[in-house]
Order: sequence, then structure tokens, then C-alpha cells
Amino acid sequence: MPTDTPSTPLPANVPVCPVRGSVIYPTMVQHIDASRALSIQAIEAAMAGDKVILIVSQRDKDVDDPQGTDLYDVGTACNVLRVRKNPDGTVQMLVSAVARARVTRYTRGEFLRADIAPLPTESGDPVELQALGRELREKFEAVAQGGKVSAESVQTIQGKDNPGEMADQIAFHLDFKLEDKQAILEAARVTDRIRRVLTLLDTEQEVQAVQARIRAQVKEEIDKNQREYYLREQMKVIQKELQGGEDGDEGDEAEQFRAKIDALGLKPEIKKEIDREVNRLARMHPDAAEASVIRTYLTWITELPWNVRSEDRLDVPEAAGILDDDHYGLEKVKDRVLEFLAVRRLRKERAERGEIDAAEVNKGPILVFTGPPGVGKTSIAQSIARALGRKYVRIALGGARDESDIRGHRRTYIGAMPGRLIQGMRTAGTKNPVILLDEVDKLGSSYQGDPSSALLEVLDPAQNQHFTDHYLGVAFDLSEVMFIATANYPEQIPAALMDRMEVIDFSSYIEQEKLEIAKRYLLPRQLTANGLKANQISFTDAALERLISHYTREAGVRNLEREIGTVARKVARRIATGETKRAKVTDKELDRYLGQSRYQPESEAREDMVGVSTGMFYTPVGGDILFVETSVMPGKGLVLTGQLGDVMKESARAALTYAKSNSERFHLDRERIDNSEIHVHVPAGAIPKEGPSAGGAMVTSLISALSGIPARRDVAMTGEMTLTGRYLPIGGLKEKVLGARRAGIRHIIMPKANEADLRDIPLHLRSSMRFHPCETVDEVLDVALVGGLAALERGAGQTENAAPAPKRRSTRRAPGASA
Repeated sequence: MPTDTPSTPLPANVPVCPVRGSVIYPTMVQHIDASRALSIQAIEAAMAGDKVILIVSQRDKDVDDPQGTDLYDVGTACNVLRVRKNPDGTVQMLVSAVARARVTRYTRGEFLRADIAPLPTESGDPVELQALGRELREKFEAVAQGGKVSAESVQTIQGKDNPGEMADQIAFHLDFKLEDKQAILEAARVTDRIRRVLTLLDTEQEVQAVQARIRAQVKEEIDKNQREYYLREQMKVIQKELQGGEDGDEGDEAEQFRAKIDALGLKPEIKKEIDREVNRLARMHPDAAEASVIRTYLTWITELPWNVRSEDRLDVPEAAGILDDDHYGLEKVKDRVLEFLAVRRLRKERAERGEIDAAEVNKGPILVFTGPPGVGKTSIAQSIARALGRKYVRIALGGARDESDIRGHRRTYIGAMPGRLIQGMRTAGTKNPVILLDEVDKLGSSYQGDPSSALLEVLDPAQNQHFTDHYLGVAFDLSEVMFIATANYPEQIPAALMDRMEVIDFSSYIEQEKLEIAKRYLLPRQLTANGLKANQISFTDAALERLISHYTREAGVRNLEREIGTVARKVARRIATGETKRAKVTDKELDRYLGQSRYQPESEAREDMVGVSTGMFYTPVGGDILFVETSVMPGKGLVLTGQLGDVMKESARAALTYAKSNSERFHLDRERIDNSEIHVHVPAGAIPKEGPSAGGAMVTSLISALSGIPARRDVAMTGEMTLTGRYLPIGGLKEKVLGARRAGIRHIIMPKANEADLRDIPLHLRSSMRFHPCETVDEVLDVALVGGLAALERGAGQTENAAPAPKRRSTRRAPGASA
């Protein structure tokens, strides 16, 4: 006859609350804690409706967002009695289980709902049911004596007269598998349900009997006072019993380590030290605290590539093609890499003929790439690894202040581990990877040691074959590693460390190079990143050129790529909304996508002016021109404005002293100089300016103001002057010339000692500009002043007061400009 039928009909569709690792049975009143959003929403829906909810178990308890396929098809329909919200956002629900219910269909919205029908069950033959009930009660009482069930649960179960309800209660309170509990819930006949529980109780009785036998065996074998040893022996016997009495040990752990270490092919002195640790492990109990430390140490030893190498790809033309595919320009860097490959190939051929030792083949240089951010220092290292066919590992050193970052911790410390180099070697899996030491100029130091000093051994080809990490305690050969370091400011690298590296300078990209990089690399990358096809968006060259000059100011191309990505996203939005199918971005449309221009490059003066000269400056984001303005008026002293640094102030004082000492030769009124306030100003006063190379511009502006002879507007200059009139060399000539050319300047005054730097300037720029190498300030004035030195020496253009410079539009310049 039917049983377990609910007193009131169940709704056809109810919210579902999935539970993990448990099953609830009819007639039970149970608390359920809900923390997942879909469960909380299902509870709220039940409270807003019939207050009926279906409790269903998940097949896999690790699934956080279950669908209908993740749940069983039979659950328990429950009445929600009370719901309480906790301060942490979780919900506690008190339910009364009503009946078993079969799910015919799950649906998913914000939470799960199910179409359900009551699961019809039958009690079976009354006599058989009575016999099974008695057997169930007896077996449960026997199992309960083992102490596996709480006294309160035993009292609850024994108080049940209905055999079906008793079976449900036993299944709920005993530690059965979820699949077994679910099978009991799904059993259609009460007698079948009881038989399943009896089978599980029989198994539980056998387990308890085995446990009792284990306890007896252990009690006979060991001293009662050795509690810790007792527990370990008990675990061994339990494992033996579970495996049917067979010896399931897969072999001694120490012997496994010995086999792995023998396969590494270590040097005898290293193997001797490591074997000592293996022998210590063999003598220790496996659960000893120090055994875990030794086990971790030996695991590190066996996972390091002591003799594993990747085969170098020594095909120079192929490597050249890879480097050209990955990067535009950077010819010096590419040449140096190809030279390394060529030398390596010749060494290998000589070693094969027996002319040199094979160890000489693997030695490589230590390179350091220096230059401003975004010019490709890190990415070229990846290309080098690809060209060589080696593994690539990047180690970020920025902000590292602890020597243990490089050398590792000693094993006496809790949580000790090897340094970043050994970790990188394990990651690479080969003995000869390319390791990039990124931002080596950002290393710090503290009371815990100086990591840059620890790098001295690493980067010395004569020492790094015996590099000893504090954690390993044995020498590891790093001589085959190709180390590449990067730095933005090489002057911040300690001299001893710099001496061990070969410097390759990455200069700023010129506009033409940025244009090619944008077309070849940045545009395709951003199209892919923003889901666009090549035929959906195009940039004109004029648009890219304006993007470079008016929306970015940098040495590299990072901001340029960001701006291209911004335009691409806006075009993607227009395409997605159906506004257009494809877009062509021109220079005139950039304002539409990016707004008003952020930078306005400085341009040459409109006319030759008295007291206004044009200088050049260089920052990590590129070069540009600046104006030096001088005004002479009644008063006393030298006034300097424009937020000048100490070096530029000294250049102005030196220029004034030079003018005074040559006043007779230049027909300058010395009395007027002594009784005038000479005001030297460099516009863009909010920007700090520093550097010695403004000496030429300073002296030109000052002498122009004192003599009344205009300075040429088409001439820009850079160079340091001395009191005796010598014109000394400076740095950053290429970047300064590029900035001057951008501003429309055609004539460049430069120190003669910098003539060799002209080779770094692209040929098309050299041919469109005229360079004036000078050794003395007289030569500078001869080019910079209208009429030259001759006009100055004959006193042409003398005025009582220099004309003030006309107002010019204020422009933004990168902070920290260095003249």
C-alpha cells in the first residue's frame, strides 16, 4: 500500500535549494545554512510563494554554481518554517521535510526551479517489514555501542516506531557515503530501503571489529606511554588492513630519492653532500619535523636542471629573420645578438675539431640594455631567446631589498626557499636559458643585505660556474646561462656591477620608427585585442603621425599603443551598435575619438629677436627645443627665472662672466653691464630644468641682449661652455636633433667633440639639416647671431635696452627636462 504521502498536495513547480554532501529525509526538521546567491534567492522565492522548497543534493560538492545536470533527480520537498538572515549575508532556514519528490525538469533563471511529482512508495509485506524493523533496531544498537553515534541521536532513532522512518534517521546520522544516502532516499519500497541500511550497518560493524582488532594489536606492540608513536603505528596497521593484509609500500622514500639523484649525473663533491642529506632522511621517522625540511630540500635538488640543456639554434640568417619579424629598428641590438650567434657557432665548430675545450662553447656575455621605458628592452630579450631556441625566464628585481632574494634563505629558517635565480632555473628546466634581470637599476639595500652585491658573483663569467645558493648549500653552474639585464638609468647601477656587463644603449624611437612600429605591430595587436578585423578599421599615415606628435610624448611606444587601443575601442562600439560597418581614421578625426591634442610641439620663433636664443633639451621621453630670453634694464645683478637647476644657473653666471671678460672685444658697454639688472628667463616655468648643455644658448641670448644684435631663429644649439670660451661635448645629441627637426629648425650648433654622434642620426635627417661643429664660443656666436662674429666685433646693433621677447603660446613639456 502507498505510504510517505504528503498530507497536502505538493505544488507542481517549486524553488530548488542545492545542498552539498548531505541528504535530508521526510519527517525531519532540520536547519540549513545558505551562503550562495542562488540558494538565498530560492529561499526568498519560497517564502514569497507556498513556502515549499525542494532540497536536492549535488553530485559533485565542489561545483559552486550547479545547473540541473549537477543535481540528483530525487530530492526532499520541505515546508519552510522559519528564515533568519545573518549579519554576514548568509541565511539560516528551518525546514520540515514532507515527502520524497522526483524532478521531471529543472529550469534556471536567477535560481533553480523544478517541476516535481511525489515519489510513490510502498511499505511492502507487513510481516517482512516487521522482521526487517527488528533486525534494523538490533544492528543499530550494536553499531551504536561503538561510540560512532551521539547519545542524543541514539535516543532519537530508538524512539521511532516506524521502520521506514528509523531507516531514514540511521542513514542521516551515520557517516555513510553520499551515493548510499541518496540511494536510500530514492528507494521506492520501504523494505528495500531498510535492506540497504542493513547492508551499510553490516559494513560498519565489520569496520568497527577491524578497528578493535587493530587497537588490540597496537596495544600489545607498544608502550602505553608513547602516545605519539602509538598513533603512527595505528595508522600503519589501518593501512595494512585496508589493503587486505598485503604490503602496499611502494618502496623506501630515501631509496627513491637516491635513484633520482643518481640519474642527475652530479659531480662527486656535490653528490657526496646530497647523499649525506638522504642518509639523514633514511634514519629519521617519516613524521619528524626535520624530515619534512629535508624532503623539501631533496625535492628541489632533483627538480633542478643540473645537466639538461636545450640545443642552440645557430643559424644566423634564421635568427636575423626572427629578430626582424619581432622588432623594427634596434639595429645595434640585433647586430650584437647575431655576433653572439656567429661566435658561438665558430666556437662549436672548433670544439668539434678538438681545437678548444667544449666548456668554452657555453660561455656567454652579460648584456645590459639601458634606455628609457617602452623602447623594447624586455621584449627584445624574449626575441633573443626565441632566436636562440632557448627557454626564457624573467626575474623582476625592481624594489628587491633583501640579499636572500638572490642567494636564497639558509635552511635553518622556517619557510626557507632558494633565491630567485635558482627558482628561475627550475622554471626554465634547462641549464642554458636566457634569464632577464629586469629593472636592475631599481635594486635597493637594507639591513638584510645588498642584493646588488649578491649579483656580482652571478654576473661574473669567471665565478658564476660555482654559484652557491644559501638554501642549496652546493655549487650550481650558471656559466651557460645568457644573462640580460635592463635598466632605465645606468648611472644608478653600482660601478662594480656595471663593470661586469656589456652595455647596449636603447635610444628613443624617432617619429618615422614609431610610425613603422605602429603599422607593423601595434595596429594588428590592438585590432585583435578589441575584436576588430583588418577591413573594419584603417589609419592613415597622417593620423598616426599626428597621434605620435600631438597625443603622446614618450621615448617608446607604450602610450602610442594605448591611444591606438582607445580609438579601436570607440570604433568597435560604433560597429557593434550598427552606426557604421567600417571606419577610416584620419588626422582630422582624431579629435573626435581622443579629444583635443594633449601636446603641442614647440616650433621655431617667428622672427630673429634680440635676446632670444634657441636651445635644445633631452628627457627620457625624447628631445625638444627651449627658448632662452634675456632682458637688460636699469638696476643691479643677475636674475634667473624658469625653475632652473643649479647647473643651469652656473651656466648663466659663466655666460655673464664671459661677456664681461670680452666686453671690449665685443664692443659691449661694461659700465652699462655693471649698472643693469640682467634678467635671464627660460619659459615653461612650472617645469624643472637642469643640465650643463644650455651654456651655448645662455651666452648667445645674453650677448644678443647686451649687443642689440638679434639671434637667428632658425638655429638651435647645445653644448657646455667654459669661462675661457671652450665649447665642450654633451650627451643625447640624437634625441635633441630629432626634437629640433620636429620644431622646424634647420641649423644645429653642436660641440665638435660630438661629431662622431652624428652617425646615430638617420641619413634622411642629416641630409635635410646643416650641422655646425664648434670648438669655441666665438664659433658659436659667429653662427648664432645675425651677421655673425663680425657684426659683434664692429659693434653693430648696439641698443640702450634689449627688446623684450614677444609672448608665445605656452606648451607642455615632459617634467625634468635636461638641457
